[in-house]
Amino acid sequence: MKIAFVTGGGDCAGINSALARAVLHGARKYNDTFVGVRKAFEGLAADNIDDYVLDLDTKDALEIFDSPSTILGSSRFAPFSEKNNSWAPQKILDNMKKLGIDAIIATGGNDTVSSALGVHGINFPIIAIPKSIDNDISGTDWMLGASTAIDFATKAFKSTSVSAQTHARISINEVMGRKAGWLAFYSGVASGADIILVPEKSFSLKELVEQIKKLEDKNGFVDLVASEGINFNPSDAVYQKAASANAPDKILHAMLTEAPEFDPHGNIKLGGAGIILQHLLAMELGVSLSRVRQSNIGFALRGLRPNAFDINLGQRFGRKAIELLHNGETGLMVGIRGMKVVNVPMAEALPQFTLDAMDEEELRDLGVFF
Repeated sequence: MKIAFVTGGGDCAGINSALARAVLHGARKYNDTFVGVRKAFEGLAADNIDDYVLDLDTKDALEIFDSPSTILGSSRFAPFSEKNNSWAPQKILDNMKKLGIDAIIATGGNDTVSSALGVHGINFPIIAIPKSIDNDISGTDWMLGASTAIDFATKAFKSTSVSAQTHARISINEVMGRKAGWLAFYSGVASGADIILVPEKSFSLKELVEQIKKLEDKNGFVDLVASEGINFNPSDAVYQKAASANAPDKILHAMLTEAPEFDPHGNIKLGGAGIILQHLLAMELGVSLSRVRQSNIGFALRGLRPNAFDINLGQRFGRKAIELLHNGETGLMVGIRGMKVVNVPMAEALPQFTLDAMDEEELRDLGVFF
């Protein structure tokens, strides 16, 4: 069997581990051959497909199994979008025929799995491997990259907490997380954050300010972790004050009123929640911005060398994907439930996996503010 790999969406640790084990397992057990297609579905649908193809063998696999990010590059091209659906799916089929490809293994998050489901719908064999530092897809307890990102974020946030205590400051740490707050939650709890803000839970800015005042009076400093996708309520009195035409903080006003940008899958491009919080809190507390420090480690969490957990998870996922293809399966995503590697239909994996699955009392007790 000749198998093509694509790696779509945001990069993260563990992707190369999955590719490496798939190559090693498929070559040794089934005599499979492999190619990687650069730039994911954009490469699959390219006119000059040969320019995007990279041959992969067991020697390559042994060199990349613990390397960061993805050797194939990535893109957010959506082949089944309204814009591209009239030509891209057929182009993918034509290119796969040209290359003699029998099946595809695609690593990615919600958008990539959605595109993979589209490929399955046009009757081409495909298996998905979940990866995202947001850990936000259903059908699996863990996605590639999440564990490594949590480890790094925890160390970074603990460092800023110590600095905040030393200088008696309020520290805000922004981390990725569009609709799911797993990264903020796990790293916030592990670093001892006083307050954790997540996309799933709404909050009052007035009550947040009051809580920060209490913590500052008690401890002399405050450590806050926030997901990039937290929801500011436009009807909140504090928000309206900051967004009004005569708002004193012009930078904050501009950030709250600027038009959003969108990616090819229709997702709002995020980033800046920490800066907004910094300016809001400084305004409401009546202190200078230097008393409220913010940091955003953002893309630093993407290009990390995988930890042992993600190396193991990637290799287990890669092996499972090969076994599924040789069992004649398609349209499935591999995952892990407890200690067992499983597979689920792609459509069942697409709903968001969020902190709403957790007990609210436990979330509150561990620092999530809502």
